Amino acid sequence: MTFALITEGVSEYTVIQHLISRYFRDDDPVVNQIQPKIQKFKQTSAGGWNEVLKYCEREELSDILVENDYVVIQIDTDQSQQNPFNVSHIEMGKEKPHDRLLTDVVARLERNMPENIDKNRIIYAICIHTVECWLLPLVYSDSRREKTKNCLTALNQELRRKNMPSISETGDKNNIVSQKAFRDILKKLKKESDINDISVHNAGFREFVNQLKSKIKK
Repeated sequence: MTFALITEGVSEYTVIQHLISRYFRDDDPVVNQIQPKIQKFKQTSAGGWNEVLKYCEREELSDILVENDYVVIQIDTDQSQQNPFNVSHIEMGKEKPHDRLLTDVVARLERNMPENIDKNRIIYAICIHTVECWLLPLVYSDSRREKTKNCLTALNQELRRKNMPSISETGDKNNIVSQKAFRDILKKLKKESDINDISVHNAGFREFVNQLKSKIKK
């Protein structure tokens, strides 16, 4: 089976590519990075959430499914309140439940998609609020596994305590050292059951895995 990936950047690509390759390791999945362009773990075209939104509006989104079985669209929600994303974290004066936030983000992504797109072959990887939040259960065993804010800082605190490479918080988190940090963390995820176990701690991660189970025919 083949997957086309649309992600915010190379770090998010690294995480999603690893999850897919391990979740379906017995099926030898092929993962094709579409947006942004990546060569040898280096990003060679513009990335970010705005570029993800733009790509979802392009007619060629449908063409991707000619050569791929599925399209995976990854986006963080930490900046979703900004224009032109425009998905609020607040509802009725309170923080919006994460399940509702997921629904609203998917609706935003689908709003201007080509009319002929087969949405049954789209997998959404909505990271609440960043992809680093998905990785916290790999270094913590307490309530910090379910953090959705300041996840990169929390992740790095434990990585440094364990004398492991950390991810840049002030510069380019796609640099060589940061990419090694991502790959080292992900080594703990070797098979489907490992991914199932940690996905329960984040609503976006859990929904991503639910889609892998329900939409994909092994």
